[in-house]
Amino acid sequence: MANESEVPPSDWLPDARAPRGGSASEEQRDQPPYVRILVVYGSVLATGMGLAWAFLAMRAVAGVGGSCGSDGTYVAAAPCPDGSWLIAIGIPLMLIAMFVGSGVGMSIGAPALLLPMWGLLFGSLGWNFLEFGFGVGANEVDVGFIVCGVLFWAMALPAWWAMAVALKKNVRQKLGLQKPEKVSKKVAKERAAMWKGGSLEGSLWWWLIYTVLLAGGALFGAAIYAAAA
Repeated sequence: MANESEVPPSDWLPDARAPRGGSASEEQRDQPPYVRILVVYGSVLATGMGLAWAFLAMRAVAGVGGSCGSDGTYVAAAPCPDGSWLIAIGIPLMLIAMFVGSGVGMSIGAPALLLPMWGLLFGSLGWNFLEFGFGVGANEVDVGFIVCGVLFWAMALPAWWAMAVALKKNVRQKLGLQKPEKVSKKVAKERAAMWKGGSLEGSLWWWLIYTVLLAGGALFGAAIYAAAA
């Protein structure tokens, strides 16, 4: 009878054994991350809803002069329009969805939601300021609204510029019109950490899906706003 000490360590030490069900775990790793993809999709939809609520609620408030009050204690000169309270939900919803979607998206190579949300939010609110500032629906010009509109568009411009540059680079690489840039390993590693995971340089399919989901979320948010107004 063989002595236990004569048995090769790889046959009896727990940390040297082949893990049970190794092939199953490999199959699980090879499966698409459906849950994370759905979380990213839901975050993009929620971002679109929040954008619609912020845009429409701001238009409603701007339509009554830019300020309103709905406190029952005092008589407000301009009561807040119905549905304007959704702006208090829309902006936090956008921020939460952006952080969740970007964080989860980093693990599957999806573009970050920060710059799309930033550009759309300040661009749309800036449009409202400019539209009401130049007297659309009225016969006077509001300089304060115009200044705010210009400032909001100035804040949105860097986000749109960064997205345009990233998309142009992505398209040129896909078409073979741009050769990969030769950089040192250190620079490549830094860029990979900054851009590849949850970056602007995600697949073009991601951008198409983001566009559709943002539009769908905005339409759904507009329907909810119309029901609340």
